[in-house]
Amino acid sequence: MRNSERFILAYNAITKELEKMLQIKKYVPFHQLLEMAKKKNGVIEHYLNDLRDITYLRNAIVHDKNYPETAIAEPHTHIVEKLEHILKEIQKPQKVIPLFKKDVKTLKATSTLSEVLHLMKSYSYTQFPAFNDNQFVGLITDRSIVRWMAQNIDDIEVKIRKDDIKVSDILFVQKEKKNVVFVDKNQNLFDIQQKFLNHRDQYLTRLEAVLITETGDPLEKLLGIITPFDLLQTNSFKCY
Repeated sequence: MRNSERFILAYNAITKELEKMLQIKKYVPFHQLLEMAKKKNGVIEHYLNDLRDITYLRNAIVHDKNYPETAIAEPHTHIVEKLEHILKEIQKPQKVIPLFKKDVKTLKATSTLSEVLHLMKSYSYTQFPAFNDNQFVGLITDRSIVRWMAQNIDDIEVKIRKDDIKVSDILFVQKEKKNVVFVDKNQNLFDIQQKFLNHRDQYLTRLEAVLITETGDPLEKLLGIITPFDLLQTNSFKCY
């Protein structure tokens, strides 16, 4: 099969996926489908510029008077493979579970700073969800601890020795009240990437972690956690 044929097949399949995603049954130009779908799907937003660019190549191919017998342009194999890869990501995006499934280390609101620091040392983690019974109360991070210590520098040594510093104290002064979001286990990696990229614009603070439960309900058992570092370690965003 010629590269131009593979290219058009993948392009048409992506068009159908966009129409199905948007529940559109009438003709809508491809570039408009992209603009509508980018708001709903992280895969589309991630590959938006690539998908915009291939529109021009598609038009050059199909509008040639000799098409389909011959094509005015034969796409490079790399371009075809890239488009086929995007189609695969749209059809079967990688889900956060099982990729990020893990036993999440959590804290109680009554846990002491000493306990937190020992956990950080033991597991080399820098983020810990904190709960009051089953109610999520916040995310303890290395940054929030440093901020609390800076604000309490005058009597911090005494407080540490007496174990007077509680997780609830650190959370009380923490500015990043919206530094974590909960998602359901079926979220895909590209949706998570967009959450990290767009969070500051919406909440004026960085997103420190994404917590995964069965349906995204904070009252459910934690199935996993995603930090910006975790996301960078995946192979999905290193392709093409």
